[in-house]
Amino acid sequence: MRISFYATLRKIVGQKHVELSLPAECTLNEVLTAVIEAFPDLREEVLDENGELDRYVHLFVDGRSSKFLTDGMQTVVDGSQTVEFFPAVAGG
Repeated sequence: MRISFYATLRKIVGQKHVELSLPAECTLNEVLTAVIEAFPDLREEVLDENGELDRYVHLFVDGRSSKFLTDGMQTVVDGSQTVEFFPAVAGG
């Protein structure tokens, strides 16, 4: 599955896109777990104190934030969708 990272997360991963071996269909929680296993330095940046996706990090599927998907982090993806991690950024 191709996963993209932006801003500070891209700096940690070292590249914009990565390919991870995941089941043909998996939940966003499983994607998140695989990303943390592949890039442990992301843990502090993307997880909250409960080990869940931090409220300041957005995981998008085809341009829609997981926070607004009906099944949230239980949304099933099959690799044909675009999966992207965006940290909150400030500026003016």
